[in-house]
Amino acid sequence: MNERELRGLAASSGVAIGRALVWHDDESATPRTGDPLVALDAVAADLARGAERFRTAGLDDEADILETNKLMVEDPALRLEVGRLAAELDPAEALRQATALHAEALAKLPDPMLAARATDVRQLGVRAVRALAGTAMPGATEASILIARDLGPADVADLRLEEGLVLGIALAEGAATSHAAIMARAFGVPMAVGLGEDVFSIRDGDTVIVDGDDGSVVVDPSTSRLLSAESAVQRRRLLREERVAARGLPAVTRDGRIVSLLCNASTAAEVTAGLEAGAEGVGLLRTELAFLEASAWPTEDEHFVALAPALARLRGLLATVRTLDFGADKTPPFLAGITDRGLTLMLSHPVELEQQLRAIVRAAEGTQLRVLLPLVESAEQVRAVRALVSDPDVSLGAMIETPSAAARAAEIAAESDFISIGTNDLVQYTLGLDRERPVASATTAAEPVILGLIGQVVKAAHAVGRSVEVCGEAAGEAEVATLLIGLGVDELSVAPARLDELRDTVRRLSFTDAADAARQALGASSARAALALAGGLLSAEMRHETGQVVGGLGRAVT
Repeated sequence: MNERELRGLAASSGVAIGRALVWHDDESATPRTGDPLVALDAVAADLARGAERFRTAGLDDEADILETNKLMVEDPALRLEVGRLAAELDPAEALRQATALHAEALAKLPDPMLAARATDVRQLGVRAVRALAGTAMPGATEASILIARDLGPADVADLRLEEGLVLGIALAEGAATSHAAIMARAFGVPMAVGLGEDVFSIRDGDTVIVDGDDGSVVVDPSTSRLLSAESAVQRRRLLREERVAARGLPAVTRDGRIVSLLCNASTAAEVTAGLEAGAEGVGLLRTELAFLEASAWPTEDEHFVALAPALARLRGLLATVRTLDFGADKTPPFLAGITDRGLTLMLSHPVELEQQLRAIVRAAEGTQLRVLLPLVESAEQVRAVRALVSDPDVSLGAMIETPSAAARAAEIAAESDFISIGTNDLVQYTLGLDRERPVASATTAAEPVILGLIGQVVKAAHAVGRSVEVCGEAAGEAEVATLLIGLGVDELSVAPARLDELRDTVRRLSFTDAADAARQALGASSARAALALAGGLLSAEMRHETGQVVGGLGRAVT
């Protein structure tokens, strides 16, 4: 056959080459019996297992997406609708119609972020029908490009378990802002969406190139097109190897500005991964995740047992340990119904807070310990915690995560030893987003109003000689990191997988130019405009050659 090209939308950048694996959800093959509510329960349990695996691996944003989907499938209104329709229809059709109704309701919402979740609900219905039928998505036996109508984030998560055999994704429908697209970007799987019905003219086994940078799919590529794609793969493979080789180099801009690169972690495995990727230490060690299913406040010894393995790997290195950040979507059973969160909650339980502080100091012996306080709102709160710390040499840091805390940054910094900015919550509280629905992208932190708050905090902290770190995942996005560096942030703490690219970004930048771009970004009309300013500073290689090779038999670069 002759080469032909399909045009859609770019959803996850990169190029992938492989054999087509075409997937149809066969509606005629679904069973006419079975309990649709049991099928929903099976999907919820599967999502919970996936979220736990991702969180253990340090993929917190991806775990949040699966947990959000679990909440959707457990929605009492959805279950009630499924039960009502099951009295009139066969179970598979009840699932399809109920999820379609809920998806239509979401699609009509004026908030585009919430409307985009309609796809998630539809795909949860598809997944529930699969559970009812006892079927699953096809397994790849060779390097493949998955061709499908649409996918949910859990489907993309499943592909991660295919040992790299699914190298790229091409969808007839889908959206670049969907949770599936966010998952694909996180896992480095190139994806094009909105390709239309023509995508099903592709046959199983056809050679396919997916270009996630421009949203195109080439079927039966010519020799010259194939060689060009393979050349791109090779160039980007070399770039990744260069970045790995640079792990021993300092993160310093071309004009001498030093930026400390740290990693976020919850487990000993994540700490190890961060150190192997060249992290100078840990900028955020979460402590609440070990106790989300606890039936009572953890004791001092329980805290110690949970912390010791991770901190043992940080002897002589910086170890920033955050106290319990219970509340909202991280509420254990024994605190069900609480309205407070973070440090406010812990200060209402001073005995339990003091027990954790003692355990942290014990477990962190031999490290450069910093204790980080979540959701600080006032200088008085920092003083109250300092009175509970037995070791006067322990550094106390305040997390600035709300607009009101940013407004009080000067007084909070004066009482703290360092400042940390949590961009995830700062974005959600400032823009009024629902914490249980992940923001569309970490690049939302480039909204000028968010950049203005970050700049305000940095200025206040530096005025009293305090360093500032950013520990939200936005710091791992090259363009956002450029703006943060330009605003004067001293430390960036990200997931271990982000460190190589982040180091490369820092070393390519001029701090003077980054500061100029940040000043312009503060007056930009949108996050997109602010990111464009940052992107202009990054070389063509930086903007187009950033990625890693995934897969073995085929070719994929992101």
